[in-house]
Amino acid sequence: MAQKRIDRQQAFRTNGAAAYDVHAYETALPKRKPTQLPEERQAPGRVRQKVVRARLPVMPGVVLGFLAISVMVALVIFTQADLYEATSQASALTTQLAEVAHDNEMLQTEYESKIDMDAIEKRAMELGMVQPSANQTVYLDLTGTDRGEVLQQDSGSDTSFFQKLVDGVARLVAYLQ
Repeated sequence: MAQKRIDRQQAFRTNGAAAYDVHAYETALPKRKPTQLPEERQAPGRVRQKVVRARLPVMPGVVLGFLAISVMVALVIFTQADLYEATSQASALTTQLAEVAHDNEMLQTEYESKIDMDAIEKRAMELGMVQPSANQTVYLDLTGTDRGEVLQQDSGSDTSFFQKLVDGVARLVAYLQ
C-alpha cells in the first residue's frame, strides 16, 4: 500500500503549487503522428460545403395566433379609415349646412322686404274680397282651466294575466298599423 502511494506521488509531482511539473519526467513512448486515411484527405483547392440547417417544426398554434393578430390589425386599420371618412363627410355636411342656413336667411330677408300690404289689398279687391264686418268677428275666451273626465273605468281585476297580455299585444299591433 505504501508502494502505491509513492508511485502516485511520483506520477503527480508538483513544486508546492497547484500546477504540475511538466519537465519532471519523460514519457517512454515517442509521439506518433496520426495517419490520415485516403478518403479523409482533402482535395486541393477550396471546396464549398453545403450548410445543413435543422428544420424547425411549424406549430399550428403559432400560425393561428399570427393569423388572428393579422386579422385584428386589418380590422383596426379599416375601422380607422371608415371613421376618418365619416368624420370628413360630417365636416363637409356641417359646412354645407352653414352655407344653406346663411342663404336661407338672405332669401327670407329679401322675401319679407318685397311684401307690400297695399298691393295685396288691391289684388284682393280685384278678386272680389271685402273686409269683414263687425258681426262676423268672434272672440274666444281661453282663460279657463283645462280638465279631463274619465267616462268609463275598466275594472282590470276580473281579467287574467294572459288576457291582459293578449290585449296589450293586440293594442300594440293596432297602433303600429
